[in-house]
Amino acid sequence: MPLKYTSCMNREPMFGLDTGFISKQTAGLIRGILQKRYSIGETSIPLFSSPSPLYPGLELISDKGQNPIQKRLVVGSIRMGYGHHRMALSVYSHSLQKNIPTYLHDLLAIESPESKAIRDIDSGYSFFSRMSSEIGGPVEWIWGQLMSQGNLTSLELSCQLAALYKGLMNGIPTDSPVITTYPLNGQIAIASGFQKTIHLICDNYPQYYLLVPGALNLVQSPSSYTKFMEMGVPKDNLAVAGHWVSEDIVSNAVTDSENRVRRIDAKKVRRFLIPIGGAGAQKGYIVDLIRLTKSYLTNKKAVYWINTGDHVKVLKAIEEYLIFQKIPYLSIDSWEDLLTFITRHPLRSDDNENNPPVVLFHFPTHTEAFSATDRLIRIADVLVTKPSELAFFPIPKLFIRRVGDHEAASVVRSLELGEGTVECREVMHAKELVQIFTESDDLLLRMNESIIKNTIEGVYNGSKTAVAMATAT
Repeated sequence: MPLKYTSCMNREPMFGLDTGFISKQTAGLIRGILQKRYSIGETSIPLFSSPSPLYPGLELISDKGQNPIQKRLVVGSIRMGYGHHRMALSVYSHSLQKNIPTYLHDLLAIESPESKAIRDIDSGYSFFSRMSSEIGGPVEWIWGQLMSQGNLTSLELSCQLAALYKGLMNGIPTDSPVITTYPLNGQIAIASGFQKTIHLICDNYPQYYLLVPGALNLVQSPSSYTKFMEMGVPKDNLAVAGHWVSEDIVSNAVTDSENRVRRIDAKKVRRFLIPIGGAGAQKGYIVDLIRLTKSYLTNKKAVYWINTGDHVKVLKAIEEYLIFQKIPYLSIDSWEDLLTFITRHPLRSDDNENNPPVVLFHFPTHTEAFSATDRLIRIADVLVTKPSELAFFPIPKLFIRRVGDHEAASVVRSLELGEGTVECREVMHAKELVQIFTESDDLLLRMNESIIKNTIEGVYNGSKTAVAMATAT
């Protein structure tokens, strides 16, 4: 059935297709429950901005800043894990590089009944993500199914609720261009009457609830575009932009890949960067990987740089295991020490024989936690990651077990481009790939060659394209 453009306001059909599952009475009941439990909409939320301590030129919107809100590019995101904020970083890194005044609008940075309601949902997501990863089996299967069932009903309900959260964009000029990295941000922008809203769709698994009706929805791959078209999304509301990658990484992707090739030719120690996700769900997997690959670490064939982010429990668990196994390690827990470490370990450098085989990174703030991985990517040989938004970055990747079934399609995209491995569901499989990466050159060489080709073809320019679209006059 051909579907026409529609808005997500006032319970109009989603993209011209009426689900019929959520009646006005049901939607009204849900809104009533939220309003009663959280007192949503009872008070106005004045918004201000303050400078970002890490990114000069970026202003952070909250209810506690000192600067009045003006017209400028608004990048909408939410602290729900690290992925959506990483996508936001990929956007404002390009706008700041072009000296475009930019706001970061995080729904959870605003103290309000609306943000509390959203935060409660996020707490449940993080809890079940960790349980899925640590327990596996039926829990993992159930969570995987839930994460891949974003149907029209989910989209309709989300759009219904977005109208309740309009206070979170109170006072932002509606002629400001908006780029969102989480669907609820975009749906609130549409409900609030913003004139230009561009939404970046995460992952590579098309689901209705990821969409923002009324916005231009950008995807990262042709296959995702084709699937959304088959689902009935109008071509006027959909386009392929490329991968969401920050400016510093994509602008240096060719040079960094060439330096990685030189490291391979020079038989240098393999640097594996292992970031822990925003939900902190990979602790057990990483500890097992250290156990199985201890010989590569102690024989100085490989080094592990493990970014535990802002997860104290994960950091302590890995530290205790390293001490028990008598594996030397270095801890870095400040942004200044991170920058010093990066300066001392460029890709073209030799690895000091006295360097410990494991370096643990830990940071007190959410922004430092996910930003550190973007910084470390440029000096690592291999990224060891679940197939999150990092699956789309221009660096050779070893994929470990996913958290939700929707992430499997991101592995497929990386395989299509020739710059990632299959997903290692079992730790032993990951150990075998670490062995291949450390004892053989062919796989890494092919991946770096593919990344150079993909970069030249513009595969990683999605965020740059989004900024150009949003700020075009």
